[in-house]
Amino acid sequence: MILHILRHSPVNHPSFASCLRSLGSRQGVLLIEDAVYALLPGTAFNQSLRLLPTSVSIHVLESDLVARGIALDDLPDRVGQVNYLDMVTLCTQHDKVVSW
Repeated sequence: MILHILRHSPVNHPSFASCLRSLGSRQGVLLIEDAVYALLPGTAFNQSLRLLPTSVSIHVLESDLVARGIALDDLPDRVGQVNYLDMVTLCTQHDKVVSW
C-alpha cells in the first residue's frame, strides 16, 4: 500500500492531477499544506476527490485546514481529518510513502 502526500496547491502545481492519475486501489491520499485547497466546495478538484474509488482513502491534516480558513463542516464525508500523530501513524501503516 502506498500513501501519497500532496502538499502543493492543486491550482498552481501539476502534482495534484499527476497523483490522482497514478492512484491504485487500496492506496491513500493525505492532503497537507496548500493541497487542502482541493477540498474547497464547488471546485473541480473537490469533485475529482469525490470521484475516486472508495478503495482509496483520503485524509487531510486538520491544522492546515484551520490555518487556511477552510470550514471543517464543508468536507466530504469520506475525508478523514488527522492530527500530526495520526499522520505519523498513517505513514507507518503504508509500505511506501510518496511526497508530491
